[in-house]
Amino acid sequence: MTRCGSGAAPAWDALEAAAAAGADWSPDDGSPRFCASVPDDYRPNPGIPRNLAHFLDRAAIIALDAALQAIEHAGLGAGAGDARRFAVVDGLPYRAPGQPALFAPYGHLVARALGVRGSVSIVGGHEAGALSAVATATRLLASGAADVVIAGGAQGLQRPLLDHVFEQNFASDAPARPFDAAHKGYVVAEGAAYMVVEREAHARERGARPLAHIAGIGELFDSAVEPLELSGAPEAGRAMQEALAHAGYVQNQVDLVVSCADGRPLSDFAEGYGLQRTFGRHAYFAGVTTVAGALGFSLGASGGVSLVAALEAMQRQRSFPVAGFETAEKDVELNYVRAAKDERLDTVLVTSLGLGGTDVSLLLERVRG
Repeated sequence: MTRCGSGAAPAWDALEAAAAAGADWSPDDGSPRFCASVPDDYRPNPGIPRNLAHFLDRAAIIALDAALQAIEHAGLGAGAGDARRFAVVDGLPYRAPGQPALFAPYGHLVARALGVRGSVSIVGGHEAGALSAVATATRLLASGAADVVIAGGAQGLQRPLLDHVFEQNFASDAPARPFDAAHKGYVVAEGAAYMVVEREAHARERGARPLAHIAGIGELFDSAVEPLELSGAPEAGRAMQEALAHAGYVQNQVDLVVSCADGRPLSDFAEGYGLQRTFGRHAYFAGVTTVAGALGFSLGASGGVSLVAALEAMQRQRSFPVAGFETAEKDVELNYVRAAKDERLDTVLVTSLGLGGTDVSLLLERVRG
């Protein structure tokens, strides 16, 4: 679920076209802000139970819609498995300081709507929350505690949140330019992305073909970072290196990096120099791209949106460009994807950095046969 509406296909079209995100929009009474909201004429998934729909706000609806899409895409439904072996891991949405907490986390809503009877976990991490949820889901499967986990995150926009990100000079009132020398901030966005993370044997038994394997996880907490700061390049690079080491991969085996660079100088520099530290002389091998210029930066959902884009790229065997990119920042020398192109994508690295020091990288491996 993105500013393009429901589903991965329209989002992919925007990524390929490198169409800049952002327009004036207000979630309530008050002056509009430049952001990338889910369209006002969006029609919620008809599968949302009627007894729930009347009680859900905008953000809860897009969260549940995205989770239902994941379930449908995976071919799961009634009788697909023991509900006690299904679990949910949800990344908390980003909230402004002092903003009221959610009455019911979206993970609980998803579990209730789907009849899940296994564990429901809610993880933090600010912008890294959704990718951290997928990492947690992977470890849950490895422990044998579940067969299927619905994992991801959702982000709605409210006035306190919009005011906060603009007051902090995180957000821009013009299209974002990730990795570009003219970067001045991100376009804050709504979005939701959930994945079905499943034991391969369970998927094969029910006749499903996995899209990709999660081959490696790098997840760490940088305790030296202040609450409204991001980790620098050394820690960003360490999360990437851990994902590679966990998978037993070397740098030249990565074909594409879907980065969390969003147009903020602090994010773009941490990612850019982190990638250079990780890949060294192989920095020109893997293409580097990001979704934030075309889809906006969906905060707590951003890692999930990046992961869906990476899966689409692997399925299509096609990379997408960095929207808004023209001139690279001096000394950040990477193989930026400048135009959509067909290429072999067997291994893709997805990264996410969260305010306050949560850093996550996932390495995806394409399933063959």
